[in-house]
Amino acid sequence: MDFWMIARQELNHALLDIFSALGHLQYQYDWVITDHDLWYAANCPEEVRRRWQWTGLLMDGTELTAHLSAGYVHFTQGGVLSAVPKGTQPCEVWNYEPYWEIENFGSPEYCFQTPLTQLELICYDGYAWVLICKPDFSKQVKRALPMAKTPDEFYAH
Repeated sequence: MDFWMIARQELNHALLDIFSALGHLQYQYDWVITDHDLWYAANCPEEVRRRWQWTGLLMDGTELTAHLSAGYVHFTQGGVLSAVPKGTQPCEVWNYEPYWEIENFGSPEYCFQTPLTQLELICYDGYAWVLICKPDFSKQVKRALPMAKTPDEFYAH
């Protein structure tokens, strides 16, 4: 796996900037969202708050974009968004306990949360977004997000 880190201050619209730079990535997958720490805007509808109250929720890119674009939810200290194939059924991901492998962060032994996961985006301790992907996707990441750094490069500054 390849790991790319982007300081949050380099992104005006956080996750939406990453999605946009990568060709509107959010619409290419469904998303399993776990371990999220959110701030809800005052105008966030109650049904949106209820939707986000569970970990391991499955959401398509259209719904995710609507909530982020409206400013209803903001990731604060953490969250893992696992990209799974479009059309994934909830029962296909409920068989896996959502677990983010912090002890293997940055190592070749890192495993995605589910066998269906194609890439992960992580709100990392509130100060960075981490994109974890297979090596073949890294060229697109470096081209589209020149501020993305490997963890070693990120922490060297």
